[in-house]
Amino acid sequence: MKLKKLIRVLLVVVGLVVGGYTIMGIVRNHEIVQIVKSDEVKAIIENNLKKRHAGALEEGNIIQSYEIDNDSIFVSPMGGIKFRVFINNNKEMYVNFSINKDPRYTDGRLVNEGGGQSQEFKKLIDGAEK
Repeated sequence: MKLKKLIRVLLVVVGLVVGGYTIMGIVRNHEIVQIVKSDEVKAIIENNLKKRHAGALEEGNIIQSYEIDNDSIFVSPMGGIKFRVFINNNKEMYVNFSINKDPRYTDGRLVNEGGGQSQEFKKLIDGAEK
């Protein structure tokens, strides 16, 4: 009888631990998505695109729009948040970003630490420069 009661208590404790861990993961993921969708990160993205091509996001320019790929957002084991941004609603044309807190400041400012670009995006930029 005591063994059955002990097993039930143990199962309840394990269930609470696993459930709590799962909920904390969901909350953390939601916080990360909110950071990536913040105005600060949008400014980082837009400044980066304008550095890659003068006049980006202006009317008549080859870079008309961007969209953050929510499925690509993740926390890097090396630190920071990584994600992909689709260009001009084209899933083959994208730029990768890696953002992190800027170590030069204590107020938690974010900075772009790099990333890459797809071959399609490179072709778009290279073709526009000719």
